[in-house]
Amino acid sequence: MSKTEVTIEPRFMGPAGARFFTTRFSCGGSRGNIVFIPPFAEEMNRCRALVATQARSFARSGYDCTLIDFFGTGDSDGELADCTLAVWYDNIRAAIESAQLESDAPVTLWGLRLGGLFALDYASKNRGSIRDIILWQPVNAAKVYVTQMLRQRVASLMVRDLPPETTTEIRKRLDEGEIVEIAGYEVGGALLNDIEKIDVAAITEPCSGDVFWLEHVMEKGKDIGVASRRAVDQLSDSGVPVDVQTFADPPIWLIHERDFAPQLLAATDSLLP
Repeated sequence: MSKTEVTIEPRFMGPAGARFFTTRFSCGGSRGNIVFIPPFAEEMNRCRALVATQARSFARSGYDCTLIDFFGTGDSDGELADCTLAVWYDNIRAAIESAQLESDAPVTLWGLRLGGLFALDYASKNRGSIRDIILWQPVNAAKVYVTQMLRQRVASLMVRDLPPETTTEIRKRLDEGEIVEIAGYEVGGALLNDIEKIDVAAITEPCSGDVFWLEHVMEKGKDIGVASRRAVDQLSDSGVPVDVQTFADPPIWLIHERDFAPQLLAATDSLLP
């Protein structure tokens, strides 16, 4: 790997009041443009250091890599409670267009957790614009993911001896336009409804190249989970080449302290030409 110095360029995109923040890692290469789609809420914060490490590695290998903070998250303008998936997909589109102004090289989407599901869905809805997709521990069932988030609120209320709620009651409040705090984040029903509508089974031909599915396992050599295997099979049956690889590093998106994932980084570095 080249020891070329990586240029890191922070920038805001979009109109005043609706700007979103990006960070571009580059060594002046032209092998491709990689756009990173982040995970949701606290998972994004836990993974920032590792994502930046991988972005530097991509840059040293000749790929320009842009990391996104969606509108309403991170260092971007706005509040999470006001977000919709359409706004976030506009952020992805703008980041891609900006990257292609720098270089017209092919575009790869790289998504982590919920960002992986977004990558597949966005690419499927914008056919022909994406070459490859790299997925780090992708969410494979949107409705299950949202339900798990709501259960976090149920558990939090119990721990704090606050009046209990069921997931059904929380959903009703969200449908009525209320903003609900979940795991320290104020979330609106519009965004969660958007997320729940994403169906892996409906995703076809998201890219012209390959989908690289990298998933955590407890022990080296173990297969991916049943739900993930079902999602991979659905993508494969629709004609999408899916390359599945596993890693047994710490699940960084779950743990609060900073950790390292050498197997994941090594596997990712080997994916693109």
